[in-house]
Amino acid sequence: MKFALVEGIRQEATTGIRGICPGCGSPTLAKCGLKRLHHWAHVSTSVCDRWWEPETEWHRAWKNLFPTEWQEIHHRATDGEVHIADVMTASGTVLEFQHSAISPQERGSREAFYDPMIWIVDGNRLKRDLSSFRDALIDAPSVETEARAWLLSDRACAIIERWRGGHRPVFLDFGDSDFFLSWLPSTGVLWRLRFTPMGRVIVTPVHRLSVVDHLLSGAPISGFRRPIVKQARSRPRF
Repeated sequence: MKFALVEGIRQEATTGIRGICPGCGSPTLAKCGLKRLHHWAHVSTSVCDRWWEPETEWHRAWKNLFPTEWQEIHHRATDGEVHIADVMTASGTVLEFQHSAISPQERGSREAFYDPMIWIVDGNRLKRDLSSFRDALIDAPSVETEARAWLLSDRACAIIERWRGGHRPVFLDFGDSDFFLSWLPSTGVLWRLRFTPMGRVIVTPVHRLSVVDHLLSGAPISGFRRPIVKQARSRPRF
């Protein structure tokens, strides 16, 4: 947990202070060791959000792209159930940054609880996910759109199959990984998955910064345009 209430004010963890969990009101203790990110932990062993997972540097880096007042927002349903959204934008869209494994049942519960929402998934959690994802693109047919995209089976590789069946946008983050495509940079790319009803998925690389700008200000998400193939000029006949 990045924030707790200290004398009624949301504050990040610093050595030697205690706070109050904004969700359940329980006492929290600042954990500021050298091996893990500085964070707040409940003094008791109970956790007030059953969807909680330990926060990684990847989580924190994504959160820090957005205003602090958007981060760790407690969302309460009409039946009183409360969960902590990683980020909730000014428009009410929830961003969930998912690093650890998640079951289809829990994913469905979160999608039903948060509406609208977007998943941003750490593609580097499992070592083989990147290579199998790259391999799936090699022989996949292109999709006729303005931006470069591919059409794959929703079982084309493990990471795609794990996210099939959902109803919210999914973006895969492979960090600074090279996909060996001359027109695609090795930095600043996310991979958007759009699942279709026919067991297929449209895979589109998009500019990471455009996704952040879209969430911050509503700017359009931009992909990579298809390379223009120049046709050789034919010589005039005399």
